[in-house]
Amino acid sequence: MDETSLEFLRYLQNMMTTARRERFESILEYRTRFLCVVLENLTKPHNTSAVLRSCDCFGVQDVHLIEQDCEAKVNKEISLGAHKWLTVQKWNQPPCPTTACLTSLKQQGYRIVAATPHETQKSLYELSIETPTALLFGSEKKGVSAEALELADECITVPMVGFTESFNLSVCAALCLSELTRKLHHSDLDWHLSKTEKKVLHLLWARRTVPNIEAIERRFFATGFAK
Repeated sequence: MDETSLEFLRYLQNMMTTARRERFESILEYRTRFLCVVLENLTKPHNTSAVLRSCDCFGVQDVHLIEQDCEAKVNKEISLGAHKWLTVQKWNQPPCPTTACLTSLKQQGYRIVAATPHETQKSLYELSIETPTALLFGSEKKGVSAEALELADECITVPMVGFTESFNLSVCAALCLSELTRKLHHSDLDWHLSKTEKKVLHLLWARRTVPNIEAIERRFFATGFAK
């Protein structure tokens, strides 16, 4: 983060209440990129929206939306604005957005863990969280694609004891996030954001909450960094 951006962050912070600044700082202490979520070809906006909401609630900053077969849409009444606090990246460029997304995550050091009831007997509760992990969830009807399973490092299932074959997708995601963030918080792993990452997000969140931000930003730069 360059000095100009830092100066602008300080400028915006002066326009925010103490309570809002402290709220941002408190939330940033629990934000993580050690864990991220990948949603592949979800067809129902309420599922996409509910997962985004869960990611925000559990402090998972990054969500990747693979749009190989359909566009990922958000229902704002369900997400309750969660998308504006998250870093959401869409993958929709041919020939294969799934391959592009998962390959990129692997290159960044993530282990790909697919949630599927059909490919494994390994339980969510047996999954270790010792390395950066990308949790992958497939479409509501077809599940995780063959391309994604080929690139997955592990597959997990959420144990059930009823007649129903599987949980609703967004419920499954929430259960996985609850368990894995609990493990993170009780570990000795360095799962927190860096100081720079926190400042970048603080600036992003401030820009999304301060009224008339475009006019304020123009005035800031026109007057020589808040003179």
